[in-house]
Amino acid sequence: EGSSEIMQHSGFFLVDKPKGFTSNRVLQDIRKSLSVQSSAYPQKYGHAGTLDSFASGLLIILTGKITRLSRWFMHQNKEYEAVFRFGEETDTLDPQGKIMAIGELPARETLERIIPSFCGNIEQIPPSYSAVHVGGERSYKIARAGNKPEISPRSIIIHDIELESFQEKEATLRIRCSSGTYIRSLARDIGHACGSCATVISLRRTVIGPFSISEAHSPQECNEKSIRVFSPDIAQSLGLATAVIKLDFVEHFIHGGTLPAKAVTLDCDQMTLFRNPDFSFESKPVALFSEKGELLGIAEQKDKEYAPRVVMAEEPR
Repeated sequence: EGSSEIMQHSGFFLVDKPKGFTSNRVLQDIRKSLSVQSSAYPQKYGHAGTLDSFASGLLIILTGKITRLSRWFMHQNKEYEAVFRFGEETDTLDPQGKIMAIGELPARETLERIIPSFCGNIEQIPPSYSAVHVGGERSYKIARAGNKPEISPRSIIIHDIELESFQEKEATLRIRCSSGTYIRSLARDIGHACGSCATVISLRRTVIGPFSISEAHSPQECNEKSIRVFSPDIAQSLGLATAVIKLDFVEHFIHGGTLPAKAVTLDCDQMTLFRNPDFSFESKPVALFSEKGELLGIAEQKDKEYAPRVVMAEEPR
């Protein structure tokens, strides 16, 4: 019973992070608050992708065994509302840095012409002041020491950039992009492409994958009523297939055993998808649930067997 009680408190929170707080500070505040509310809450917490302290918006906080699934929460598309200030560039590319460059203000027509060239698959160099590893050290530590980190470009996808307004020197944009995109780098690069320079002065994350800021709670509102359970619907919305392990095979899977195809019942509404000859299980892990709807783990199908990648539940007591 102790194990199922802990699983009951394993889940995630959709949090509206306020400006001026680090993501870790928000996580620690929630952890302390929950441990005061109930000793049943597990000690393990994590976040699925951070936000800079100057930014606000959607932050996903994972708790208990759901922290093992952070990669599936992190590798989701994101949407941001950003304000770029043209004509100045700070060393951190945000309002907390020192102005290092000044440029002419671009015309709105120039900005409108340049923006489409940044949509699609592009290469992007993360900011010097970022947590990217360079030669085994964090990039921001190298930059703070007065050196220029040599950061390799990364492939990202910008799905859409919508210019909502451009008044004086500030442009308000809505940006939809892949995981791993740095909006600060996007501002820098668009500024340079316009023959100017730019810095992000305001940033708000409004969407992560299937989750919207409209569903989020303030850190103070994170409690037993606002925790989200990792259900089959959530799994599918994150791009996972879902299936149920038959009762006779649950203990075998919990101990790390590979399951035969007969041990698993695929969710009916996915059967058409799995019959598609172009569909590959190799690229789509399967979230496996008990007949009661409890998440037991994540598996991959190989040669018509289900090999465990993540096992959630413990041995029944």
